[in-house]
Amino acid sequence: MRSQPHFGFFVGHCVLPICLEGGVEYAHKPIFLFISNTRGTMIKHQGGCHCGQIRFTTEYDPIMVAQCNCSRCRRLFGAVGVSTIFGSNEVEITGTPKKYTFNGGSSMPVHLYFCSECGTRLYAVPEVMEGFMGVILGAFDDSVQFEPRAEIFTNYKMKWLRDNGCIKESFEEAAVMERLQALMENLDQRG
Repeated sequence: MRSQPHFGFFVGHCVLPICLEGGVEYAHKPIFLFISNTRGTMIKHQGGCHCGQIRFTTEYDPIMVAQCNCSRCRRLFGAVGVSTIFGSNEVEITGTPKKYTFNGGSSMPVHLYFCSECGTRLYAVPEVMEGFMGVILGAFDDSVQFEPRAEIFTNYKMKWLRDNGCIKESFEEAAVMERLQALMENLDQRG
C-alpha cells in the first residue's frame, strides 16, 4: 500500500520579485500546493472511516467486486461482506488503522484493518491472496458506484437477500482457486 496522498489545495499568497528592465517589481501570486503520487495521476476513488482519522485513495478501478455470505462476514459486517479487490500497492492509506486477524474460509489468516476510534472496517488482506487487498465497499465515499459480480459461500446466504442481476458467478464455498484465476485474468486485462 502506498502512503502518499495526492490532492491540491490553496495555501495563500506570496510576494515574488519580478525583474524588469530598470528595476524590480513585486507581484502577489497565489500559491497552490499539489501533493501527488509518483505517477502524477488523479484520484479516481476515495473513502475512509466514519470519524475521518483514516482515509484512502486510489487511481484504479477495482479488479473485482465480490460478496461473501459466510457467517464470519455476517458477524463482522452485519449481513454480508462486500469487498472491492485491488492490488495491495494500488491503494494509498493515510492514518493508522488497527488490525484484527482471524482465519478465513481458506483456513488461512485474514488481516482486517479498522479505525480504532470509530470502528469502521476499511480493508482486509487475506494471506491466501498475496498481493491483493479487499477494500470494504461501505468505506468508499461513493459506495453505490460498485456492484458485486461474484459471490461466495452461497450455502450460507440469508434467504431474503437478493441481487439486482449484477452477480454473474456464485460459489457455495470459498472458491479460492476460481477467485485467484479471475483476479489474474482481470489484472491481465488492465495492461
